[in-house]
Amino acid sequence: MRILYSLIYTLAFLVILPYFLIAGLIRQKYFASAAERFGFIPQCNSEPSIWVHTVSVGEFLAAKPLLRKIQEKYPNIPLFISTTTITGQKLAAEFLPDRTFYFPFDWSWCVRKIFQSIKPGLILIFETEIWPNFLWEAHDQKIPVILINGRISDRSFSRYRFVRKLIPGFTECWMQSIEDASRMKQIEKEPQRIKVMGNIKFEYQPQTLSPALQRLIQDWKGSSLLLIAGSTMPGEEEILLDSFKALRSDLPLKMLIAPRHPERFNEVVLLIRQNNLEVSRRSENQSSDTPIMILDTIGELAGVYEMADLVFIGGTLRYHGHNPIEPAYYGKAIISGPKYKNFRAVFDEFLSNKAIIVTEDITSAIRNLANDSERRKTLGNAAHELVRKNQGAVGFVLQNLRKYLDDRSIMEPGTKSSVR
Repeated sequence: MRILYSLIYTLAFLVILPYFLIAGLIRQKYFASAAERFGFIPQCNSEPSIWVHTVSVGEFLAAKPLLRKIQEKYPNIPLFISTTTITGQKLAAEFLPDRTFYFPFDWSWCVRKIFQSIKPGLILIFETEIWPNFLWEAHDQKIPVILINGRISDRSFSRYRFVRKLIPGFTECWMQSIEDASRMKQIEKEPQRIKVMGNIKFEYQPQTLSPALQRLIQDWKGSSLLLIAGSTMPGEEEILLDSFKALRSDLPLKMLIAPRHPERFNEVVLLIRQNNLEVSRRSENQSSDTPIMILDTIGELAGVYEMADLVFIGGTLRYHGHNPIEPAYYGKAIISGPKYKNFRAVFDEFLSNKAIIVTEDITSAIRNLANDSERRKTLGNAAHELVRKNQGAVGFVLQNLRKYLDDRSIMEPGTKSSVR
């Protein structure tokens, strides 16, 4: 089965290789990370380490409070972080210089090279990344692999259920919700290894907004209400711009748009100008009296939510949603479209606690909240309280990691049965 999978993976890689080459040439992506993705990383380590994998910015930011606690409690155990995306890698490298790298391609020899370089005694995977050769290699070398903050969406459930029959599973699976755990129990061969930990994203700890950025946003915002549209996706900016044009004639409203993908920054700026609206860019670091600003930087959106009066959650009009916890932390009034199945458990909690407005009519929702400061306050307070009462996932993880980290013999690769 490993040979068949590797053959299929290789053929798929060859099929999409032209795309990567073209994207690399046009957007300056992929080339810089190619060596690391093949397993050639500069890091060398002589003792057992902890390898933490976070796919992108969202997963990394969610993991940061836990990573800090691990560093505090186990300062003598080396910690390494891998990411899949460029944006995630940038933030991880700022947090842990010289101990970050890109997750390798899923060929056994690539994975083995990483194992040889950093000598992981324990691997922590955030949010359900299933790579067969990676899991096979960890199983062969008896390295425990723990799934943390695991979730299984409607879309991925059947795919994971099929793949799981063909490969080793995780040593343990710590899932976000009862529903996620129930699904994982239908996938994993040993359901007793599955626990509900809650959602670590409720442990969100924002980076402090710099005084310079605070002044920039406040000077630009002035006395207007600020709508922040975070992590927007293709096709959503057009809808938001139509709503904004309909509203700004009778509302003191400004809008900050943060596209989900950095490669779309210029595209969205052009779209705004085609709609005969003036736009400024945060990267220009100048306050100008434009109705719209593009947040064209990496890692600042979470902190900028503090400046909002209203927040729209991107990905909920055309795709499968993004996480509303970051603006909820600041007690902001949150509006979402009806598409959120990738975060259904989180949204269900927000809805049951009357901490979010979900609607297809974004224009009316913005208008109603903009004209009702008490409603904004009530909605924001409910969101903030929901975040507060759901905290505790970091404590769960630390408590359950003790059996792996307090007994250093377990951290010696090859000494304990691991991936099942």
